[in-house]
Amino acid sequence: MLRHYTLPAHEPCQTRTYPFFCVLFSLIISLSSAKTIAQTPDAFEIKLKQIEYIDVNTKAHTYIDGTNTSTVIKLPRNYNHIFVSLEDDSSIQYSYKVTGEASLSQWKNAGSEIHLVGLSRGDHELHIRGERDGQFSSNVLQYDIFIKTPFYLTWWCISIYIVLALLLFYAFISLESKLLEERRDRNLEVSNLEAKAYRAQMNPHFIFNALNGMQGAMVLGGEKEFNKYMASFSRLIRDTIDMSSVDKVTVADELRYIKNYVELQDHRLDQKIDLEINVDPKIVQKAVYLPCMMLQPIVENAIVHGLIPKKDTGEIKIKFDLENEMLRISVTDNGIGREAAAAQKEGYAKYKSHATQIMRDRIDIFNYYNKQKLSFEMIDLYNDDGTPSGTKAILYAPLDLKTRN
Repeated sequence: MLRHYTLPAHEPCQTRTYPFFCVLFSLIISLSSAKTIAQTPDAFEIKLKQIEYIDVNTKAHTYIDGTNTSTVIKLPRNYNHIFVSLEDDSSIQYSYKVTGEASLSQWKNAGSEIHLVGLSRGDHELHIRGERDGQFSSNVLQYDIFIKTPFYLTWWCISIYIVLALLLFYAFISLESKLLEERRDRNLEVSNLEAKAYRAQMNPHFIFNALNGMQGAMVLGGEKEFNKYMASFSRLIRDTIDMSSVDKVTVADELRYIKNYVELQDHRLDQKIDLEINVDPKIVQKAVYLPCMMLQPIVENAIVHGLIPKKDTGEIKIKFDLENEMLRISVTDNGIGREAAAAQKEGYAKYKSHATQIMRDRIDIFNYYNKQKLSFEMIDLYNDDGTPSGTKAILYAPLDLKTRN
């Protein structure tokens, strides 16, 4: 039996065109794939052969094989020379960088041998990559390198150094301060002893003269004058003894002593001595201090060398005022003057008073051992006609005198 098959209307067309398009599509895909394969090089990995590190002191070598999978390398403090060997492939350009090392923080080209010499102690990260035909390796070798810091450079040890240094510095300063204080105390003690020696040197001749005056008062003035003289003498001796045990006194105490001294001299001499004292109201007499018995030698010098040779009434003016934050003390007499006193050959001029020289020596000693300074000067006074009219002694002393009693 003959059978007839009727094809759908579209089948003839599909049967004729499908192979053509399939072949064309396959050809396009093949060409595209071939082009992509030709343009893209094969991916590659870089491999480690070994890592060698060297003790800079003993030159001992230690190796890490490339099969070791550990990426953490802890080294003793002396092992800071590291050599890295990579797979030798001339087609690969290796490069590396080391974080934690300023000079190696950027990528640097290298061959298959990388030399890291003199790495600083501490934490580092070593990164290694390869490049071939413009393509980087699919892997980057990374190693954490820790070079141990010597114990003497660790933060806790440095902290101990700083603390010890501060303690030593403090001990040195304290010792130096103590030595300076002891030296100052010894020097001040020497100064006080020498000052007392000068006072003792001055007192005997004054006492001798006072006793002679006492005898004269008894003979010439009788018992009443003698008793008056004895009262002044007793007060002066008592004040002298008290002052010999200290190195400073108030202005009030010094002036009281001077008044007693001049009063006693006035009793025993054949002439009148007028004493005038002026103190600036700004000066608190019981709160401002002077080296003890500093004015007595000046007044003694004025009486012995200025007033006694004059034979008539003498005047002594003592003035306390302030000048440039210093205490200024002037002692003025109307005596014969220093030139005439030096020319005297008889009478009281034969008596050589050491009072002024003693006072100058005391000032020198005081200034040598103390930061605060005293100064002293003598001025000759003249009348309008050029004849001597006396002398003026000026003493400058600090307002806040600091000495040790």
